[in-house]
Amino acid sequence: MTSLRRRLRLMRSERQVGFSLIELVVAMGIFMVFVSLFLAAVLALSNGTTRARLTAEASSGVLLVFQNADRQVRYADAISIPGNGASGARYIEFRTPAASARDFVVTCTQWRYQPTTGSISSREWRDVAGATPTPWAQKLSGVVPKSDTTYPFELLQPGATGSTKQQFQLWLHSGKADHTGGAEIKTQFVARNSSTSSPTNVGGSICTTVPRP
Repeated sequence: MTSLRRRLRLMRSERQVGFSLIELVVAMGIFMVFVSLFLAAVLALSNGTTRARLTAEASSGVLLVFQNADRQVRYADAISIPGNGASGARYIEFRTPAASARDFVVTCTQWRYQPTTGSISSREWRDVAGATPTPWAQKLSGVVPKSDTTYPFELLQPGATGSTKQQFQLWLHSGKADHTGGAEIKTQFVARNSSTSSPTNVGGSICTTVPRP
């Protein structure tokens, strides 16, 4: 009888024994590994989603600017030589002949790139004495600066391209400078009304007033 009681007490004491310190450390280590893997997966998913969103937004903005440039340049009869203004902004102008202009008056359109703000904007005016330019209209923000001197506007002369038409090259990188989310596109637009005798091909200028602040 006594022996039986001892066995019962021994069994109860064995059932009350908990985890050892080593077992607890091993269990915590395994748990931390799974937590780390889970957090890494969540972070990767979040970064991927953010990158995709930024790329989509940048691509949409760049494509809208390219569509705008195509509409404005295709009817131009002359494109100016790009240059920098007093503020360091880069400029280029397009001249639309009266036959292709909205109100049948020769129109000048000016584009401006400001490296300090990373923005592209434009304005226009009638090519007549005393004309007042329209307010600047922003076309794109978040433009990433580059050290290339032809960025983002460049005039391609007919002799350099093998074509008899002037071409406007637009090069834009919008989004993040580290390429983690953005869009970069470069393409040319043809000024269909231009020719080898366009003013800027022979050293002349276009538009009566070309302010480049």
